Amino acid sequence: MTAPEQTADGNRFTVTIGALQISGGQRIPLPTPGITVIVGPNNVGKSTILRQANARSVQGFAGGGFPGEPLLVEDMEVSVNGSIEDVLDWLKKHSRTSIASDGTAIFQRPNAGVLRDREVPVYLAQHQRNGLQSLHSHVIFYADAANRLSSVHPTEIRDNINNAPSHPLHVLQDNANLFDELSALCFRVFRKPLTLDTLSKSMNIRIGSTSTDAPPVNRLSPEYLESLRELPRLENQGDGMRSFIGLLLPLLTSSYHIVFIDEPEAFLHPPQAVQLGQILGEQARSKQMQIILATHDKNILAGLLQSAAEVSIVRLDRKEEGKAVAHQLSVENLKRIWTDPVLRHSNVLDGLFHKLVVLAEGDRDCTFFAAALEHLSTHQSLSVSPSEVLFVPSGGKGGLRLLIEVLSSAKVPTVASPDLDILDDKTFLKRLVESFGGTWGQYERNYDLATAPFRQPRERARVSHVLNSLNEVFRGRINETFGPEVAEEFRALIRTRESAWKSLKLHGEGAWNGNPQPALAAQQLLSDLDELGIITVRVGELEGFARTLPVKKGPEWVPAAIAAGFHKERPAQEHVANLVRSILGELQ
Repeated sequence: MTAPEQTADGNRFTVTIGALQISGGQRIPLPTPGITVIVGPNNVGKSTILRQANARSVQGFAGGGFPGEPLLVEDMEVSVNGSIEDVLDWLKKHSRTSIASDGTAIFQRPNAGVLRDREVPVYLAQHQRNGLQSLHSHVIFYADAANRLSSVHPTEIRDNINNAPSHPLHVLQDNANLFDELSALCFRVFRKPLTLDTLSKSMNIRIGSTSTDAPPVNRLSPEYLESLRELPRLENQGDGMRSFIGLLLPLLTSSYHIVFIDEPEAFLHPPQAVQLGQILGEQARSKQMQIILATHDKNILAGLLQSAAEVSIVRLDRKEEGKAVAHQLSVENLKRIWTDPVLRHSNVLDGLFHKLVVLAEGDRDCTFFAAALEHLSTHQSLSVSPSEVLFVPSGGKGGLRLLIEVLSSAKVPTVASPDLDILDDKTFLKRLVESFGGTWGQYERNYDLATAPFRQPRERARVSHVLNSLNEVFRGRINETFGPEVAEEFRALIRTRESAWKSLKLHGEGAWNGNPQPALAAQQLLSDLDELGIITVRVGELEGFARTLPVKKGPEWVPAAIAAGFHKERPAQEHVANLVRSILGELQ
């Protein structure tokens, strides 16, 4: 036991988990108090880590491994702060205490075993090796979907009101303020209040409010009883409401130091999951709890961040059977995301739940590339499903670096897909390369050679130049109607002649035609950037995948291009193949 520090409620006794050591010796520090969110693809061990950490806190590390499942939690830094007297004082405050005939103090509370005061010093002395044993259920709670649903079942009324509560509903019966808090939280999420039915043989929660106020227990009216009977019982409601209340019941009626929660979002609609995340964050802050949860849901994460609680994210992956690899997004990095208005309203955190994130310049790029990848998966064998690839708009080139830094801190596989004119800013490209972990010196020579033609002063466009360019672009399109879109292409060609960099967007790799040495340097540069994870759009820009499309720009372009099947054509297919292959080795 370490030196005591007084907590918010005036107690010196606390139990915290400072860090987990998972398979492979990785140490994961956990905020205390605060919330650790474990995320990652399916079957990587999120729930297993919770179960094993909870089991270790009961029995320690003397009991060996876990039959039938890989050992993921190899060690755990459990700290017990406070003296034996502090622990006993805390138990007296948060439990119903009775005195046995031999003078032993017996502590009882719902969801916890019977604990005797003389056992406490033994458990504290042995907790590093043997776990907290019977003290565990008084200070740590484990909530999975099954026990959340079962905890809302009706319970027998106590034979004697002086008996210690053996169920959270008994605590609510004894403390109207706690029940009002639970009812208010239910109304906040489901827009329905709660009524505690203590008149039936089995005490239960009913949904809604009676039409008349509850009279004194010795003055029950027929009107009140009929109104109470008409209210539906909680156990007959949907799994979402039962799971929600089943999770909050023990949190409100007991003072746990550590809470493990497996998939708190189970059975909830997205808006309800956001609200639950907010509530869990508020509970962690107000009660100075440590919550460790596993989730598949970005909505829970969003709610937690909105609560302003200290939140850390651990992203799990599995490199080989039985071995989990963890990457942590710290409290500081999460605050950085949540205080940045662009990042906060982006879908960047969704990337924590995917196998690959593709950063593109805009929403239209994301939609077109997603459609192209979906088509690619129908005729190529990919080791990743298109549903496991997330396309995130960066809001232009300027947003790429920050998104990359955020995702790379959690080791989320990420590639960028900028337009080819990203080459027009050497400083920005250098920083982008460095954000991906590259060394600019390895790219600079080819960059300088490849971009030399575009850095030369350009002469004013001559008629011969324009005619040659028009002939190159519009060959084979002589029967098109000369409308506003075609006229704009004509004007763009003239502008391109005066701004060399614009030719990269208009002609793509064709912009190097007639410049063999720069073209070779460009080919090597773009290939090297591919390997790093910067997959430039070789046709110049998104619209380059469908130059012959009558719709040239704007929101109508993507639906028109997909309807015309341009996402299935070779340029688009090669591009999305490069996106997944570059970082995952996807194309088989």
